[in-house]
Amino acid sequence: MGKPSTTKPGDAGFRWGAFARYLSSFTVLVLGLALLVGAIIGMRPLEARAAALHGRGPVRIEIHWPLMADQPSGGQTWLPKAQQEQLESIALGAAGASPDPYSASPLARVSSALFDTGWFSALPTVTRDRRGGIVVDGTFRVPAAVVRKDGKDSMIAWDGKLMPAVYEPGESRLPAIIEPSLGPPATKGGERDYQTPWAGEDLAASIELLDLVMRQPWRDQVLGIDASAYSRDSTLAIITRANTRIVWGGRPSKPRVGEVTTRQKLAYLAQLQHDAKRIDGGYPLIYVNSSRLQFDTSASAQQALKAEAAPPASGTP
Repeated sequence: MGKPSTTKPGDAGFRWGAFARYLSSFTVLVLGLALLVGAIIGMRPLEARAAALHGRGPVRIEIHWPLMADQPSGGQTWLPKAQQEQLESIALGAAGASPDPYSASPLARVSSALFDTGWFSALPTVTRDRRGGIVVDGTFRVPAAVVRKDGKDSMIAWDGKLMPAVYEPGESRLPAIIEPSLGPPATKGGERDYQTPWAGEDLAASIELLDLVMRQPWRDQVLGIDASAYSRDSTLAIITRANTRIVWGGRPSKPRVGEVTTRQKLAYLAQLQHDAKRIDGGYPLIYVNSSRLQFDTSASAQQALKAEAAPPASGTP
């Protein structure tokens, strides 16, 4: 028989291997917590230092202005200097005097404020450059015409939505849509609504005709579209820069019953341009919506032209 064991129950040897594993895990946990606390505490001076490097001085705003369609690489914008300065001022005000260079809130405020002006077709993209300056890049609405209503010329885009510019009659170089039946769109609070198209079929028909006219070689002779009779008899008229009147008739996509086609109307004008070098043929009042060209040279027609035709356009876009 072997010698009996003298080890009592509960007096088993100390488990050094397990203890070492527990100690290692605890040490790793403590070190991890220490690193995390150190990182949190250390980031504060780093963030402060980074903010100081970027600076919270005067905000720099760079807006990418729309370029002229015929000079896309020339860097020349069609937007007047006064409007540029106004948009820059709005952007600066929205950003704040000393915006946090690591916060997205100032960028969102700038984007929203500029969109609300009516110059942009969608929310512009606003970012920061390497030096902390604010850069704005967006799609500007393209001016189509001014709408002459209640003694003012209001700029609109091709989708019929208002733009901010308002002129005295004849002050803009843009073609005019004259006296539609309804006024400009407004919000419930009575403010000008830049996000809703100008209501009324007469306005939509005028834009449609203007778009057609502006694609013709004789477009520079056109001063605007008279929409004043459209709500009564669906008739539009072209007003020339010579203060003469060309009765067009129904909208291009929907001529009135009994009228010639839009193609025939354009053919009449092309014929007059070829023969007389003027789309009005040198007459104060002509009709291109019937089966034969009609000319009115009466004194009453000339008086009507003086009263109804818009003054020649001049000044700013």
